[in-house]
Amino acid sequence: MADDVYLFSKRCASANRSAREAGHLQDLHGPGIVALKGRTDGNGLVLAGAACSLADVLLERGPLPDEQVRAVGAAAAAALARVHEGGLVHGDVKPANLLLSHDGELWLADFDAASPAGGQPLERFSPGRLPPGAPALPAADIVALALTLVELSTGALLDACVAWQAADLRRLGCSPALSAEIALMLGGAGLLRTAGSPSDPDPPGDAGPNLTAHRVARMFEQGTTGALPLPVAATLGSDPTPTVEFMPVRPSQDAAAATDDAAAEQPSRWWRRLAASWRPTAPTRHR
Repeated sequence: MADDVYLFSKRCASANRSAREAGHLQDLHGPGIVALKGRTDGNGLVLAGAACSLADVLLERGPLPDEQVRAVGAAAAAALARVHEGGLVHGDVKPANLLLSHDGELWLADFDAASPAGGQPLERFSPGRLPPGAPALPAADIVALALTLVELSTGALLDACVAWQAADLRRLGCSPALSAEIALMLGGAGLLRTAGSPSDPDPPGDAGPNLTAHRVARMFEQGTTGALPLPVAATLGSDPTPTVEFMPVRPSQDAAAATDDAAAEQPSRWWRRLAASWRPTAPTRHR
């Protein structure tokens, strides 16, 4: 089924934004990027119409199986690699901006927030999905993709300002293998929280800002036999996630260690994950 059978009209906030996004899509034209089909009078863009977004899939079906999450990770990272090679940072990676085509492909969409890679603060991004003042660096897209994969796996939108570790992700319901891979991607979050401060040391090896989108794509492609999720029947055209609200507090190490084995054997239900993510504040003593 050819993608040009379906068209989608997007109205941008201004003529300048429309021209800028059209330019980005023309430069990045190719696999993994939503196709620009034309422009309308004024501020509109005509795009290839997708079947649905991953936000629609998550709302209808809830958390996805591991193999589908890994397939999304591989396809989205490959698309981001093309964006980064073009000298851009997408700046707004989330389920609502990852589209499933009618041909079973994944497209990265919505380049409103795209900025030249260079470390200047991103002009805009969806609230809560990157630390405030996050710089326009490829690491920002990798961290946002990591949080998106957690959301697809557990239904939880994590606080981007918290240093999540693999043990924390396992307690929320991610499998051990997926937790380790996502934690590696989250290694660059410290760089984003300090807006590229030279005093913040780089994580060792291929973690954090040293982890490129190409490496992420290869990491998820290795041993992946699953396919992307099938589109849903009805689309809402909105961003309904997170499906479950979580307290942005890391559990204590002792509590995490006590539940690691149980979490690995059987992913907890949503209410167990909610309870696991909450830690009461110590009472204040009055004199």
